[in-house]
Amino acid sequence: MGWELINSYMKGQNIAQMEIDSFDQFVDTKLTEIVEENKEIVPKIEEVKIELSNIEIEKPKIIEADGSPREQFLPMEARLRNRTYSGPIYITMRLFRRDVEQDARRTFIGDLPIMLKSEYCWLNGLNDDELAATKEDPKDFGGYFIVNGSEKALMTQEVLSSDRVLISEGDKGTVAEVISTKGAFKGRVRITRSPEGLLYVTFPTSPRKLLLFTLFKALGLKTKKEIFDAFPEEKEVQNDLLLNHEECEIKKEEDALDKIGKYVAPGQVIDYRLRRAREVIDGFLLPHIGQAEVARLAKAYYLSMMATKAIERSYGLRGKDDKDHYTNKRLELSGKLMEHLFRYSFKYFVKDLRFQIDRTVTRRRKLNISTIVRPGAVSERIRFAMSTGNWIGRSTGVAKFLDRVNYLAPLTDIRKVKSQLSKTRELYEARDVHGTHWGRLDPIETPDGPQCGLVKNLCFMADVTTEVAEDGVEDFLHKQGVKLKKI
Repeated sequence: MGWELINSYMKGQNIAQMEIDSFDQFVDTKLTEIVEENKEIVPKIEEVKIELSNIEIEKPKIIEADGSPREQFLPMEARLRNRTYSGPIYITMRLFRRDVEQDARRTFIGDLPIMLKSEYCWLNGLNDDELAATKEDPKDFGGYFIVNGSEKALMTQEVLSSDRVLISEGDKGTVAEVISTKGAFKGRVRITRSPEGLLYVTFPTSPRKLLLFTLFKALGLKTKKEIFDAFPEEKEVQNDLLLNHEECEIKKEEDALDKIGKYVAPGQVIDYRLRRAREVIDGFLLPHIGQAEVARLAKAYYLSMMATKAIERSYGLRGKDDKDHYTNKRLELSGKLMEHLFRYSFKYFVKDLRFQIDRTVTRRRKLNISTIVRPGAVSERIRFAMSTGNWIGRSTGVAKFLDRVNYLAPLTDIRKVKSQLSKTRELYEARDVHGTHWGRLDPIETPDGPQCGLVKNLCFMADVTTEVAEDGVEDFLHKQGVKLKKI
């Protein structure tokens, strides 16, 4: 019975389907989100502005040496001619000068390597006979790219889960930390409860030894009652709060903001210091909750939840979190890796666009879209990363040659999982087989030597889901009668 089930599963299942679904999600939704993050470009010359919208990807095509375009460019031709199997990226750009539209056009901004068998690949939806006619192996599963004629697979990256509070014991006390992620920005927010019971908070660009109660005042919890109401009524928690309240000398919101402002903008006038402090709190403190002023109270309540967990751990009321437990891990498939790469390349494109506008205006040349766009700004960075395997965030070996020694070799290549931990350190616990690997990761298939336990393989019947938008879940909860607590 077992083998019948396995055979039927393998017949109807493409082994690389999760990679294809991930890439399709990147092209369909994430590209638009990245453009939305950078939709308005304002260079140093303030009277000029560019608006970006409607990013589109087309199926792979080729322009021959004589300049003639050819609509259909198949993967086998890319392999034989040492070309990159990529589709053109178009974006609608509107150029304004003194709020008057000067130019608007659908502009070519570069090429994006297309994953084989994905939605934008010419092989998508073809039957076995049609695949054979294009000189493709009907049994080939896709899920990889062709860059400069070489087949490249992106190795799935194992990372710690973002926006998830983890409790641990440190040298300086109990620590509750979360990796807060918004777009390309990742900020680690940490609350430390010292052995004496004092609560300190650190986040990107924050002052050292910043008391949590000082930050509460800066976030708008002005009175003792407002702060205490944000915490549960457990005796141990309330005792710690009373101690922290006594130690906190700052009573007003402005004084709390000024303490942060003196660190981020030393030597400046008070108005500028206060403004910079507010910018830092909005931009760098828990950005996944929001980066506007209205999110400050929500951030205060989130911090109170983190502090409660740290206090409870100190009194032995809750256990530590296991970083090796697979609940606390996420797997970044090809789509997520391409999202990181494209966001970085697109940021550079925007920066280059600003530079080209400034240069054109300074030299008093005619300003139009075709003269300021350099398509290579996006394409070169993507192609370089996929050729070398050097990715954003100093990751190496992300893109690797697809091994074609035998039929099984590419199957294992496409399902390899690489941890981002350093291979030079011992890290015994991270290398061990964990109970939560059962049914997800192969306990035997791992290399010898320094990579042992850090490079793993997904089981053939394991499946990785793609990211889901929160809005649908929230709407469903509202329909079930769940009410949000008013903050």
